[in-house]
Amino acid sequence: MDRWDAVSETLLFSAARRDHVANVVAPRLAAGTWVVCDRYIDSTIAYQGYGRGLPIDELMAIQRFASGNLWPDLTLILDLTVLEGFRRAAGRAGAADRFERLDHEFHERLRSGFLRIARDNPGRCAVVDASGDVMAVQRAICAAVTQRLAIRLA
Repeated sequence: MDRWDAVSETLLFSAARRDHVANVVAPRLAAGTWVVCDRYIDSTIAYQGYGRGLPIDELMAIQRFASGNLWPDLTLILDLTVLEGFRRAAGRAGAADRFERLDHEFHERLRSGFLRIARDNPGRCAVVDASGDVMAVQRAICAAVTQRLAIRLA
């Protein structure tokens, strides 16, 4: 049995997100600094909504409240088949985390959820094919960032 159910996960992650936005993200944005996050609202929607089955509209309301309705200018969704994801995770050192230990069906729902989020938010989300090697994925990420944010990366 998991340590927390899906609602508890949502509320704990949302509390952590609130703290992160209030104490790190918002002050840096106010100072004109770029902020890059590894997981944000879309992760909660995908994991607890599409993956664990909580109502998306309720999750969205909690996330809007927790984040102060602060949304990213760009969300990169690194797409990989579930089987390849399991293969890569098995090749990493260290024990699998509690999400990595979930079954194939959960991860299929998760992937489908992320892709649906991207389809529903094409102005904010870019799907990056993560099936290539590190350099290919890096090039794809740089291309998405430069195209979407109209910047030039050195």
